[in-house]
Amino acid sequence: MMTKINSEQFGEICNGVWRDRAAVLSGRGLLSGEATLVRAVFWRLCKAGVNSTGSSETYSSQPTVLAYQVVVGRMLEVNARPAFDGAPILQELLDRYQNEAGPGDWENGTAGAI
Repeated sequence: MMTKINSEQFGEICNGVWRDRAAVLSGRGLLSGEATLVRAVFWRLCKAGVNSTGSSETYSSQPTVLAYQVVVGRMLEVNARPAFDGAPILQELLDRYQNEAGPGDWENGTAGAI
């Protein structure tokens, strides 16, 4: 079980979410595409054994995507070895989704290409 993570491993998790995006996004319910992708990263970090201290329910007043971004950031702060900033890697995942979904589609969950 993984207790620490480096930027390459985190990049692999984000790339895995991207590869599986059709399946990940099909079960999103009312969440935006971005929130769904970040939630998938969160759960894959947990599955990999990365400590999830400071879970997302602490931030329920924030929009969901931001809440998961905060939680993923905290998970990386505590568990990244060597330390790295995962925000650009996570942002790349979200940018890739926005570019694929098209203008406006990612906001209202109508991304037809997925």
